[in-house]
Amino acid sequence: MKIYIGYDHRSVKMAYSLMELLTEAGHQLNEPYEDNSEADDYPDIALAVCKKLQKDKKAVGILLCGTGIGMMMTANKFDGVRAVLAQTEADAYFARRHENANVLVLAAGYDDGVHKVHQTKNYQKIVETFLATDFEGERHKRRLGKISKIEENN
Repeated sequence: MKIYIGYDHRSVKMAYSLMELLTEAGHQLNEPYEDNSEADDYPDIALAVCKKLQKDKKAVGILLCGTGIGMMMTANKFDGVRAVLAQTEADAYFARRHENANVLVLAAGYDDGVHKVHQTKNYQKIVETFLATDFEGERHKRRLGKISKIEENN
């Protein structure tokens, strides 16, 4: 499977581990979109990945940042992109099976001294589940159509 991956400075270690796992599994990875500086802007990273996905409909994306929240919010602004912040294998499974998600977002962890976000546990299994799960179609296509109409009208 062709995978576009993007990550920020908080998720470098996790991204390298994940890219090694994906390469060993035979997936085709693009040149990663990364910003290792603390001044990085996750919207720019998500933009690069999502623009590629809009042109390459058969590929999927994986985005990583401290909390995953900003990457998910940014990715979901793009037409045809359905991003999910998955914390469990079930999140990844149902996002693919029912919502036909094409971008998986993972939290690499973040600690600002007040709040702490832990790295997504079992992220390797979550990625494997996401990539191995197919869209069920049927009634879910109708629901995705309704979501598209909401996006068009707002």
